[in-house]
Amino acid sequence: MKKILWFLIFSFNFLILNGQKFSIEGTVSNFEKKPVENATVYLLKQKDSTVINYTSTNKEGKFSLKTNELSEPSILKVDADKLISYSKNFNKIDGSVNLNQIELDKNQVTNIEEVQLTVSPVKIKKDTIEFNANAIKVRPDSNIEELLKNIGGVEIDNDGKITMNGKDVDQIMINGKPFFDKDGKIALKNIPADIIKNIQFTTTKTKEEELSGKTPKSENTTINFTIDEKKNKGLISRITAGYGSDKRYEDSGFLSYFKDKAKISLLASSNNINSQGFSNDEASDMGSGRGSRGSAGNNMKGIQKSTTIGVNYSDKLSKEIDLDALGVNRVNTNLEMASKVSRTTFLPDYALRTDSENQTENETEQYNFNSSLKIKPDTLSTIYFSPSFSYSKTINSRTSKSNTFRDNELLNKSESANNSQSENNSFTPNLHYSRKFKKIGRILYASVNTSITENKNNNLIKSQTLFFENGIEDENKKDIRDQLTKTQRQSNSYSFTTKFSEPISDSTSVSFGLNYNSKTETNARIVNDFDANSGQYSDYNIALSNSSEEKTNQLSPAITFEINKKKLNLWASANIDLTDVKYHSLFNGQQYELDRNFTLPDYNAGFQYHVSENSRLSVYNSASFTIPASDRLIPYVDESNPLVTYQGNPDLKNAWSNRTNLYFNNFNIPKNINYHINIGFTYHHNDTTNFSYYDESGKQFVTYTNISGNKSANVGGGFSKTFKWGDNKLMINPKVSLNYNYNRGFVNGQQFVGNSYTFTPGISFLYDKKDKINIKPSYNVNHSFSNYKNYSVESIKNTYQTFRLELTNYFLKTNLIFENDFEYNTSSNIAPGFKKDFYFWNTSIGYSFYNKMFTAKVKIYDVLNQNQSVKRTIAASYVEDREDLILKRYVMFTLTMKLNKFAGKKL
Repeated sequence: MKKILWFLIFSFNFLILNGQKFSIEGTVSNFEKKPVENATVYLLKQKDSTVINYTSTNKEGKFSLKTNELSEPSILKVDADKLISYSKNFNKIDGSVNLNQIELDKNQVTNIEEVQLTVSPVKIKKDTIEFNANAIKVRPDSNIEELLKNIGGVEIDNDGKITMNGKDVDQIMINGKPFFDKDGKIALKNIPADIIKNIQFTTTKTKEEELSGKTPKSENTTINFTIDEKKNKGLISRITAGYGSDKRYEDSGFLSYFKDKAKISLLASSNNINSQGFSNDEASDMGSGRGSRGSAGNNMKGIQKSTTIGVNYSDKLSKEIDLDALGVNRVNTNLEMASKVSRTTFLPDYALRTDSENQTENETEQYNFNSSLKIKPDTLSTIYFSPSFSYSKTINSRTSKSNTFRDNELLNKSESANNSQSENNSFTPNLHYSRKFKKIGRILYASVNTSITENKNNNLIKSQTLFFENGIEDENKKDIRDQLTKTQRQSNSYSFTTKFSEPISDSTSVSFGLNYNSKTETNARIVNDFDANSGQYSDYNIALSNSSEEKTNQLSPAITFEINKKKLNLWASANIDLTDVKYHSLFNGQQYELDRNFTLPDYNAGFQYHVSENSRLSVYNSASFTIPASDRLIPYVDESNPLVTYQGNPDLKNAWSNRTNLYFNNFNIPKNINYHINIGFTYHHNDTTNFSYYDESGKQFVTYTNISGNKSANVGGGFSKTFKWGDNKLMINPKVSLNYNYNRGFVNGQQFVGNSYTFTPGISFLYDKKDKINIKPSYNVNHSFSNYKNYSVESIKNTYQTFRLELTNYFLKTNLIFENDFEYNTSSNIAPGFKKDFYFWNTSIGYSFYNKMFTAKVKIYDVLNQNQSVKRTIAASYVEDREDLILKRYVMFTLTMKLNKFAGKKL
């Protein structure tokens, strides 16, 4: 593997050193003769406006754009904010060029809608980075997820989690609006890349910040894809049908109609290959392979059948009313899962090993309705209303068995079979109001958030738990159950927030707020044992039945101070939480009452400093108290689990935590370099933790206590460098992270101390030669190490390595595409009976015909039939090895038809 990596690095460096030969240089100034920093300079092919290369000016307004020899006409453009763009034509480029001084005049047009904006490859404005989608070359018929994968600083893991420069992406929008869902999974898989104009990365805003125009303070990122206005009137359609070996199938349809502000989309999908959401199956996509391979970190376990249908509509209904979203979808899934687990629990003097096997079949039918409406009754006021509703019904059957050993001596064994039916529904109507005043910065904001949820569950369980002493079964301890359990949970919560902001100066403001929260929650658990005489589940089990009702009221006055300058945004807020908790419960026929009042302070502060136009430093610090859960304060003994008994502790204290995070990122456009650094630290005081001990049969008894001093720290960073020459593009992305956790807790009645370290370096490359080949190799290491005090072991370590290679070859003017995905995983330390390494390989060949309207494709998933899901988890008090059932090899043939038509033109 090392030889492969060194060969790739050497090959890429050779290509770089033999790439760009010439440069175009100059100095850009404005009409006042002052240098223009961060102006975008880019070279285009005249025939199709393809971006050859781009850069930006430095603080002195200077630039140097690299290129190789060009024998065809090209255009050099310089674009700067609020200045008229500069253009220069070249018939050919056969040497370096110095343009000397370039002076840009002031743009006199004030109405932005009348300006024909020049598209720049990259723009940076305050906290927003904007990429021109045309400058990002992806495979034909790619979706917008492929655009993200080709942007430096963006990472998408196997679970679909997206980060940009180390910050989590929590919203994905299309033209500033949700597309079915805010997490954007449906949009990522279905919106074609060729209709996108720009991709914007910006700090996620709260609804208050969005409506009032305040500076965002979130640590998360929002991605917004804007559709090319030339393609904002038309139709997008995809229909795919596929069938393969082992009766595997995949069918999907996608239809979206755009007309100016109006957009309606229809989606339908059915498959049994673990394809989540509405993923397309096109020649440039390995289909379910990447989404269900079961590799390291993938949460998609088991084999799933799913059928989904949905419709989404958005429109500008009038000048005052904007319908952001109106969507309905139905999802039906059948998931079959099986797992084998070996967990070793470390005690001060010895260790317990529990081997278990589980099989589950879960069938769910779910309906979702979501909507959002923005109303502007006048130029200063905004009302936002977003009601949503969901309903689901689930049928679940599960069988499990486990054996617990001490030094290979059997302590207990358990077998159980569960069959349950449940219903869940929730209704969340939320209302927001924002009012600006004539005095700039004076703002009134109010919101009402409501949540009404209900859960019903009927669970039939048959279980047998046996205990052993010296290898002989103890008849006095065995636990046999044949029970029907009915549970019902209702929760109604109501929150009202109001805030008034008053400017102190042009850059300083103070806000006074009041937040009121009210929540009522009721729980009922009725357990009936099987009565052999009546043949019914009618024997009421008072020991396992319980009920509770909790009412919480919280009033929180708050004050916030903000400074917003050109380079610096600073804020600090503090609030007092006045909380009243009333808890009434009935356990084992005995009543318990809890009535407590709390007065607890919280605060958060931070600043964002723009070191330059391209770099930014952000620091966040917050501290808060957490009230113990009411059921943990009640000294009731819960024996619902035959192997674990729980008891509350009325002496628990409020927990306190302090969290600090630092982010720094720099996007150097002239050098095509992007890098980021993240540092975080969290400290916990009076954490609620388990205080447990084990008896001689391996049964665990758990209560709760407070412990202080637990802490965690992390540091990480990533670097991205892009090289371009001719039709070649190379991106190099090294990254590294180090996580440290200090854990204090109790095992078997004694305190332990654990220090855990996780070191995860990695590197990836992307090489693309236009319409010829695309190569994406990557190598990642996860090294974890833990040492302990007062444990039966002193230390544990494990190294997990992953090598991936994605290779795409284009033939016959990109009509024929041959694609291969290869992956190798290995673990240095895993329990006997679990495979430590495996190879995973997908391959496909697709052919597009009839002007690429149709694509026929044959793919083989898991060619070597070695796919597996094996994972080792190292926790504070145990080590667990787990293997899950996942999808294995199949062959499938698919036929895809697409029809895109914009403004009367087919694409």
